[in-house]
Amino acid sequence: MDLKNLKWTKSITPHDELWAYSKYNAGYLFKLNWKDNKINADKPQKDDLILLRQKGYVTHLVKVLDYKSEFDVWEGDFNIYRIVETLWAIDWKSPPTSAKASKVFGYDEVLHYHGGDVMELKTLPTFHKYWGTDDGFDKFQNHVFTMLDLSGK
Repeated sequence: MDLKNLKWTKSITPHDELWAYSKYNAGYLFKLNWKDNKINADKPQKDDLILLRQKGYVTHLVKVLDYKSEFDVWEGDFNIYRIVETLWAIDWKSPPTSAKASKVFGYDEVLHYHGGDVMELKTLPTFHKYWGTDDGFDKFQNHVFTMLDLSGK
C-alpha cells in the first residue's frame, strides 16, 4: 500500500457505540463527520489519506474520495462530512499494541491531539520534532506501514 498521500490525522469520538465507525472495515465507504467546521473539513484533498484516532489508538486509515465537504439535511452537530474509504481498520475485538497511537506516531504527545478537526501532520510542532529531518516524512510513512502491518493490504 502506498502511503505517499498520508498527510492528516483526526481525533474521533464514539457517541452511541464502543468505537466510532467500527462497522466500517477495509473496503467500506462512509461519511466522516465534522462538527461545525466546513473550512477544516475541506482541507484534505481528494485521494489524501487520514489516520483516525480514538481512545489512544489509530483505528482507521481512510482515503478521501470527494473534492469538498457536504452537509447532511438535519440541523445540529456533526452534519458536515466527507466521503472516505477505509483502507485499514483495527482489530476491534483485540486491538494490537502496535496500533496504539503513541506507537504508530512514534511519540506520546499524539495523545494530546484532540478536538475533532483534521490536522496536517507536517505542520504539527510535535510531529516535526520527531519526524522533521529531510527524509523524516518518508521514514514516518514507512513506520506507519510497518506498525499497521500494511504489507498484505
